[in-house]
Amino acid sequence: MPEIIENGKFKKFCKLLETSSITEKDKKALQFAIEFLDGKHDVNLSSKSFLLQGEPGVGKTYLVEKFLEIFNLPVIFNGCANIKHKSLVSCKNLDQVVRRIKKNGRFIVFLDDLNYIFKYSEYEGTSASDRQFFMKIADLIKSSKDRVVLLATANNAYCLDDSVLDRIDVKINFDIPADKSKLEFLREKYSTIINTMQIKFLVKHSLGYNFRDLPEVVKIAYREGHGTINTTNLRKAIKDYVPTSMQRYEVISNVKLNFSHIIGKENIKKELSNVITAFNRKSFAKKLGLKRHNLLVFDGPVGTGKTFMVKALAGELNFPIINIKSSHFFNYSSPKVLNSLDSFSKRFHNCIIFVDEAEKMIGRHSMDEDSNFDGYLNEIFDGVSGVTNSIVVIAVNNLARFGAGFSDRFAILKFELPNLTERGEFLAMKLNKLQNHAEVLVNFDEAARETEGMSFRDLEKICNNVFYMVLNRQQTITNHTFSYAARSFKTTYDAASIYG
Repeated sequence: MPEIIENGKFKKFCKLLETSSITEKDKKALQFAIEFLDGKHDVNLSSKSFLLQGEPGVGKTYLVEKFLEIFNLPVIFNGCANIKHKSLVSCKNLDQVVRRIKKNGRFIVFLDDLNYIFKYSEYEGTSASDRQFFMKIADLIKSSKDRVVLLATANNAYCLDDSVLDRIDVKINFDIPADKSKLEFLREKYSTIINTMQIKFLVKHSLGYNFRDLPEVVKIAYREGHGTINTTNLRKAIKDYVPTSMQRYEVISNVKLNFSHIIGKENIKKELSNVITAFNRKSFAKKLGLKRHNLLVFDGPVGTGKTFMVKALAGELNFPIINIKSSHFFNYSSPKVLNSLDSFSKRFHNCIIFVDEAEKMIGRHSMDEDSNFDGYLNEIFDGVSGVTNSIVVIAVNNLARFGAGFSDRFAILKFELPNLTERGEFLAMKLNKLQNHAEVLVNFDEAARETEGMSFRDLEKICNNVFYMVLNRQQTITNHTFSYAARSFKTTYDAASIYG
């Protein structure tokens, strides 16, 4: 009798499994399934049906294919992928799968993408016939005295009925590929055209990429290099390509700003330096039991430098920023927004998740009387605080709009309007850029006193008015010039306030 397992294929699968994004518990379940098919373990005490679920491109089908290659057994298949196996039995529908199961003794059933296989209708969800056929397949597998296994994949298990999910023994969740998985994938596919240094560069800078995104980046780099690939082409390809999972958001990479570019805010920079130290010494921080250092609220009026500080923090850590705005969650409920933040913080490592205009997304809900929102908030952010591989920064203009439950779970960093010294330094920095184009004769202390109560954004608008004067060939900039620009800004601002 021929061997059921091919040892060479088994070793390759174990290496792939080791680097996959699934949990250790789920890895052990698949290893147990291999041993079960090989004749070990009690038939009545072993799990026989497995659902691999996760977003498209995270490697579900690929992992199953490598699992199937291990065995010299018939594979009864239905689905959308182009599966290659020497003993493949393709079926057009679930009815055929049922009939094939009844004719075979030992086998593996593979149903690739249940969301594709099942027919749906607006009124009944999964069609009754597909649901019945699937439950029949699962029951045949479960009741069989032979060593048989059912493997299925789904992009979205939420679309599956409870009656379907209840028939499956083991549900395995796939996350965005880990760096180790991406490294092995790129080495296997492209080691002949990309060197080790370039592969590591692509892995490091491919935040949120899945196994369908990575080949596209390689192809773009190949086109850019007219048939060759180098680090410059890869860098441009990464900049131009937006991964599938990130197309709704703005991703800012290679930030060049740092704390040296920040005027004032010394107390805030000191607090954030502690955050940086905690990330640079992750293991020690975890050992000490440091909590919530990765949950930050930047609280302050519009134009006080919150967004600029986020970029400086990203530059200090060499982290990319995932910039989430209220428009990305249009018509979302507050709990759904928070659930998305929870998912982001757990999926993406070594990045800053920046939530701008937070009041428009979650502030109003946290103020609802007799709401269970605080309890939900506690559940979500207690989980996020345990994830030390990303930083969540939420920018708010008025923290009072949020409930106490929100404030208690974050480190609150207060952004004030710039003081006299900070206004003077900011105006000097901006207007001294004109030195090669006009004579700047401004007393910046006097200009700073004239702009009492203004934000950095207000000051920038006044400087823009000065720049327009230079564009119109004004040769000398004095305090009188600056005062005129400031009055023009105030007139425009007051008019805008009157008319809403």
